[in-house]
Amino acid sequence: MTLTELTQLLLSFFPFGFIKIGVLLLILIYLVFAAIIVRQDDLMSRVVEIPFSPLLRLVAALHFFAVILLFLLAVLLL
Repeated sequence: MTLTELTQLLLSFFPFGFIKIGVLLLILIYLVFAAIIVRQDDLMSRVVEIPFSPLLRLVAALHFFAVILLFLLAVLLL
């Protein structure tokens, strides 16, 4: 059995399974990116003192929690 035949066989059973796994993987990568943003914001606020630093931390935290919610919804709905 060649790779093409194996792929066709798998796609005939669950064509949207690969799409679901791909979407969840992309959202998970974005979740890691959002966590890096929160970490970088924390490091930046320790080094540079700016008046609106708490606002930036709030936006970064809200973004991170929104991505977590998006990932959980995608796991439940897809």
